[in-house]
Amino acid sequence: MTAPESPAPSPRVGQVPHALSPRQWAQQMLRPGRAVVCDVESTDFDGAILEIAVIDAATGVVLLDTLVDPGAVPIHPAAAAVHGIDADQLVGAPDWAAVHPELVAVTAGKVTLAYNAEFDMGRILHDCHRYGLDPEHLADPQVWGCIMLARSQAEGVEKSIRLGAAHRARGDAEAARRVLQGIADGISHRPVEPQPTPSDRPEGAVELAQRVAR
Repeated sequence: MTAPESPAPSPRVGQVPHALSPRQWAQQMLRPGRAVVCDVESTDFDGAILEIAVIDAATGVVLLDTLVDPGAVPIHPAAAAVHGIDADQLVGAPDWAAVHPELVAVTAGKVTLAYNAEFDMGRILHDCHRYGLDPEHLADPQVWGCIMLARSQAEGVEKSIRLGAAHRARGDAEAARRVLQGIADGISHRPVEPQPTPSDRPEGAVELAQRVAR
């Protein structure tokens, strides 16, 4: 008796199309007008967005860079230890309802890249749901690209490679763009800003950073 076939694994958000190599994909993403790079910081791994940045993938021009008031959602201490954002910094920041139209505008018609696309897409959809907003094209996994998955594929490893950047939205977006450029150039790794060692972080911060990098 023939054993039943296992179902094919579901594609991960933003994975490189099978018809392209990671290098070909990265080169396409760096064409003028083709893509943007997005990064968010949040109150917790499954929490609300505190900060978001979007830069042009081809030029590095900053299209959006703002703190975001999460409302009544508290900042988990482990998350604060990673990105350094506290409640005092958020006084006067716009809420997600105000930021969302800007995000939709700067990403319209382009591929939205993120280092860990599944995480960033998930936080954006989460906050849109909280505020009753239509995420529009950002709800479509097909318009997202994951630089982390492309990097792992380019380096021939199955594990997720941590970005190792500053853990602020703009700094992480810029670091992710450098990784994308390295993939396009056939370079396995471009230096990014060093991360603090585990001993430098409060308990729980290391685990949170590892979860976001997966």
